[in-house]
Amino acid sequence: MSREASVNEPTQILTEDEAIELFTFLLTSARSQLDDPCEYASMRLLSAAEDLRDRVIDRVSPETRALLRQTVEATTFAQTHTNDLEAYTSTLDELCTQTARFLVGRFGGNRDG
Repeated sequence: MSREASVNEPTQILTEDEAIELFTFLLTSARSQLDDPCEYASMRLLSAAEDLRDRVIDRVSPETRALLRQTVEATTFAQTHTNDLEAYTSTLDELCTQTARFLVGRFGGNRDG
């Protein structure tokens, strides 16, 4: 799927209920961070990313689906290694690198398409 096709052929990825649930999770997480230890922010964002991935994985292009599937093992590993800061950080770094490569391939390094 090209960038042009994705712009010209919009696809609903989330239902309204799913969107409001994700919005609410992010909003309440922002509030709870005021009272939680700082490392919880990363864990909450990772949980939100996993939830979003799991909701949309069957509704996206084959290319995006492949990327999302490739992240399942690493995000599961990261969630179970939050007490090992080095392993947790390394896993998140690899996930970010993997996702950045996908985006550069998809958009060619041009944010405006």
